[in-house]
Amino acid sequence: MKKLVKAAVMAAALLAADHAKASLTVVDFEGIHDSDLVDGYGGISGWFVLGGLRDNRIYPNPQPEIGQYHLSIGLMGADLSFDAAPVVFEGMYYNPVGLNSQISYELYFHEQLVYSAAFDPNQPVSMEMYWLTSGYQGLVDKIHIYGASDGVNIDNLTYSTVAAVPLPSAVWLFGSGLAGLTLRPPRNRKH
Repeated sequence: MKKLVKAAVMAAALLAADHAKASLTVVDFEGIHDSDLVDGYGGISGWFVLGGLRDNRIYPNPQPEIGQYHLSIGLMGADLSFDAAPVVFEGMYYNPVGLNSQISYELYFHEQLVYSAAFDPNQPVSMEMYWLTSGYQGLVDKIHIYGASDGVNIDNLTYSTVAAVPLPSAVWLFGSGLAGLTLRPPRNRKH
């Protein structure tokens, strides 16, 4: 019985180790025009319902880390679907536009809400972009961003794709040997 429990634990560990973050994608809106915001840009679909690209140089103190352009999302917000889903949403820069700074986002996986949060309500409405670190490290396939009274600006939307990690053949060989030991009939012991 102990061998069977050990084999089950080993099999569960092997199965749990089959995914890992494969690559980090940063959607920075640099070097494109509004007409380039089509489904698939940055590995994301849903751009067609948004506002448009804006130049960061209009701000009194441009932030070099966010580049020259950002995306302005209108009052209605946006539903963005990750084409390489499932992914892990890492975060993005944001700036509320208008008087109401109560903007928020929701993360979905298979049409189920898995996480929602307000952007930091303590950030003053200003001409600066603020980094939002995702509060959820699980898998998602869609993000919904709610705008302020006049929308929200976003930049450097960052996510990690998830890919299967092939296990070495030695691990499978070890696992099959362990399974063989547990399925072997017990030996008769002579005293």
